Amino acid sequence: MKLKFITDFIQLEKNRQQWDSVAGSFPFFQWNWMANWFRYLGSDLKLAVLVAVDEEENWVGIAPWCVDATSTLTKKLRFLGSGIVCSDYLDLIVDNDNYQEFSRLAVDWLIQNIGNPKTLGPIDLIELDGISSTSANTGYLFDVFEANGLKSHTTELEGGWRVDLPGTWQALNARFSKTMRRKTKAAIKRIADPATQVITSKTVAFDELWPIFTDLHQQRRQMLGEAGCFSDPVFEEFLRVASKSLIDESKAELFVVLFEGSPLATMLCLLGNETVYTYQSGMDIERLNLEPGYQICYTAILNAISNGYKHLDFLRGDEPYKARWNTTRIPICRTRFIPRTSMASIKHGIWLAGRTLKNYVKPHLPISEN
Repeated sequence: MKLKFITDFIQLEKNRQQWDSVAGSFPFFQWNWMANWFRYLGSDLKLAVLVAVDEEENWVGIAPWCVDATSTLTKKLRFLGSGIVCSDYLDLIVDNDNYQEFSRLAVDWLIQNIGNPKTLGPIDLIELDGISSTSANTGYLFDVFEANGLKSHTTELEGGWRVDLPGTWQALNARFSKTMRRKTKAAIKRIADPATQVITSKTVAFDELWPIFTDLHQQRRQMLGEAGCFSDPVFEEFLRVASKSLIDESKAELFVVLFEGSPLATMLCLLGNETVYTYQSGMDIERLNLEPGYQICYTAILNAISNGYKHLDFLRGDEPYKARWNTTRIPICRTRFIPRTSMASIKHGIWLAGRTLKNYVKPHLPISEN
């Protein structure tokens, strides 16, 4: 296994087929996802992708890294796709058979090249965001970092929520509570109503569905007092282009439930080999009495079961509705590794002190009466 370090986007793009051959079916590893993330959201970052090749120059592993120097205080190494996009279960991109060898080689290379002006230059922080703390592979990677003397600090983020799918809807429905079964019965009845129609990106042009999707998503977020991610035109452009690219390759699907001809609920699903990932959803907040959330979730789950998927993953976010679907919570974390340099250690110490002070002061702040 030989390593190549790539900082040129055009060189990566020429090898996009090699990239996807290593990435497999996992949507957050796909070239169309990570490349569009870098195009639209990584313009201030520097590519730092480490690739492992075999004797025939076939790619067998990818460390999808970039260098983030946007902060004047901290220069960090991070994953492509991380941050506000919330790509979940990020990791080195490599199959299980090669994972341990590639992990050792990648970490060794990283340690040797921190501070090298011809490769990485100075790095204050290695920040791995969106990782699963229960992944055996990721656990091994962390062991390699720690065996090389790098200190770490882990923060748990909101969890992912995954439901294991049986062969039929009836078998899954039998696992629900009585209250949940009443909710799903009502959703099924509403979906069967002649006034209801389910349309998807398989049958309706993507450009017709996208404005519906963004509008219903924004309605939901704004009802909760949030700006909503589509208030950022750069994020909207990223997700529109990435989603269309994945849909064109049958790696994603966009669902819309219509009632009386008007959009009621929507969901964007990213498609893996065995798992459907529900990336975002939205609903008409003026018709919450129709319980659109149950309708769109039922639609996505039934479609997944009908197409032979083994899991449906609601991804990151601890919203209460996710637990109702007989899901298992998967912890998602952000782990910081501190390079073995004096400056990195000093900056990490300052960060820890600030975090400790913030955690102490926050509970003692006066409660506003407004």
